[in-house]
Amino acid sequence: SLTRLIVSSGITSLVAASLWLAKARVWTLLLGATDTFAGARDRLDQQLPLIFALGILLYLLSIAAHYALLAVEAAREAERHQLELEVLTREAELRALRAQINPHFLYNSLNSISALTMRDPAGARRMCVLLGDFLRSTLNVSGHDSIRLSDELALVDRFLDIEQVRFGARLQVHRRIDPDALACRVPPLMLQPLVENAVVHGVASRLDGGTIEIAVARTADNVSMVVDNTRDADAPADIRTGVGLDNVRRRLDTMFAGKARLAVTPAHESFRVSIVIPWTTQ
Repeated sequence: SLTRLIVSSGITSLVAASLWLAKARVWTLLLGATDTFAGARDRLDQQLPLIFALGILLYLLSIAAHYALLAVEAAREAERHQLELEVLTREAELRALRAQINPHFLYNSLNSISALTMRDPAGARRMCVLLGDFLRSTLNVSGHDSIRLSDELALVDRFLDIEQVRFGARLQVHRRIDPDALACRVPPLMLQPLVENAVVHGVASRLDGGTIEIAVARTADNVSMVVDNTRDADAPADIRTGVGLDNVRRRLDTMFAGKARLAVTPAHESFRVSIVIPWTTQ
């Protein structure tokens, strides 16, 4: 605390000035034994108050300089973290946009729209609107370092609405959302890549489709998020450990200074990604 800092600095400055005077006395005793510096002790005694005050002042100035250097270093570290967060946010935005307009996503969406044009014109129009809304929403969050969890979940829902048109009954989505967690601030496009991976590697790879479960819960100090999906039992267990997860993990580490956790749990017929972040609305 400030009071403790002032008291400790005052005491140590008095000790430092006293040690300085003690050393000065030793020197004057040694020098006073010579003819050249005879009377040095008497002159020192005359200037004791001034020298003592100068000792206190110099010590306090050294403390001030020390804390100023610490403050400058802390400001540089905070600026570095901020810049790194901005860069990683832009990387996530670009990766998400690329994933959505790459041949897989765009080709499948356009194919679905083309197929719906003849048998379900209203569905084709709806998918066009959903696709436009999703891409526009992705661009809207690009200028923010963090967004509310409710906004992130809304972006996930827009993505799943598009995929629902493509897969129909093959895609089943179950949500368990704690309303108390919706105000938490999270990095933008944090859950969307995980849900997209769940669709691509969990639903699309199975003839009978699959299920995606999204669970969000809040405790006193943390918010936990889980994306769990069924998967092809014959697929490699680590099929998604390097797709999108590394970027999400790095952004969580940067934003929450190592206090967030991301765990991947592959099983025989399921794949789970769990995230725990500190509760914050700032």
